[in-house]
Amino acid sequence: MKERGQTLVETVVVLVIMALSSVMALPLLGMAHREAALRRVTEQVRSQMWRARSDAVMTGKATALVFDKLSDGGWRCAVVQDGDDDGVRRSDIATGCDYQVGRVLELEVDKATLGFIPDCDIPNPSGDGLLGGDYEDPVRAGSGDILTFTAQGTATSGTLYFSDGRQMMRAIRVYGITGRLRTLRWNTAWDRWRVTGL
Repeated sequence: MKERGQTLVETVVVLVIMALSSVMALPLLGMAHREAALRRVTEQVRSQMWRARSDAVMTGKATALVFDKLSDGGWRCAVVQDGDDDGVRRSDIATGCDYQVGRVLELEVDKATLGFIPDCDIPNPSGDGLLGGDYEDPVRAGSGDILTFTAQGTATSGTLYFSDGRQMMRAIRVYGITGRLRTLRWNTAWDRWRVTGL
């Protein structure tokens, strides 16, 4: 004779298996969430770069991404256009001669943002040893954290570094003579950076 239903032991076993599965999946879900946030912030800044580049070519005026570090550790990124044909300069921004076009992008410190993984040896994206320089400066382009695109399609050469603050990074490299962008990704389990579509 077959009994219908479940015994208490069967129910407890199923609940234990479900609980263990959930506990094992939580770190993977957290990592997937951080990876998605890192990809999203990189795509947002890359989109601003394309906007600045196309504006520069279409208007014939130098157009730049201007980065400002905020007091809470986050970053602000604005697209600014040259108003007096001498390039985008902070002094001209302050007087209103160089002016903002489009929206300002806020990169919050508690999410993936511009920065590095703390206390970590990070390989150089060029493939030459470890990344050097100031780990407080993730905007490695031009002076004054200004990345400029010109009407001729050229740009300030440099690299912007993004981090989840724990184990993953992305970088956008700008090649000056062509204005071309390349996105790279790296995590602490890898010995070198890898090219990514986005």
